[in-house]
Order: sequence, then C-alpha cells, then structure tokens
Amino acid sequence: MKAMRHTATFPKEASLAAALGAALLAAGIAMTPAASAQAQTLDDDTCARLNAQFNFVSKFKADLPYADEARAAQEAAVENCRAGNADEGADQLREALRTLLVEPAA
Repeated sequence: MKAMRHTATFPKEASLAAALGAALLAAGIAMTPAASAQAQTLDDDTCARLNAQFNFVSKFKADLPYADEARAAQEAAVENCRAGNADEGADQLREALRTLLVEPAA
C-alpha cells in the first residue's frame, strides 16, 4: 500500500488575513514605545492614564472646533503632572477630555 502524503493548503483569503493580522500587530508593536515613553514621564499613574486616553481620543476629534481648546488644557495639565501637582493635573486632564465630549476613564 502506498503511503499518503498530507499537505495543508490555505485558501488565499486565509493567507491574506494572516498577513494583514501580522502587519497590524507589527504596526501596533512599533507604535507602543513612543506612547509608553510619554506616559512614563508623568509623575502620577492617574495622570498617565488620563493623558493616554486624551492622546487616543484626540486623534479622532482633531478637526472639531473645540479640539484646540482641549489640547491647550491637556498641555497645561501635563505640565502640572510633571511638576508634581498630580491632583490638579489630573483634574485638568479630566476637563480636557470633557471638552472633547469624552467621559474620563479615571
């Protein structure tokens, strides 16, 4: 009796999906250090979490008329967080998020 040879074949769609998934994963990994480096410079975990939330949502709301006001508030908040005024900075970050019509996560 002749031995059967088993080979696995994948449809083109599966290969394309795997390649796309790998590319998205690589892109996410490549972007992670910059975001975490910025968060690590803040003195307080709450400031870091709120700032990360602001940075994420501001990408999607950059064209809104109140985006510049929110960005200015965020920049002032980050300065307070870095200067050791974590409570005031966190409050300012919460207000900056609310300016973008986003509920703060912390």
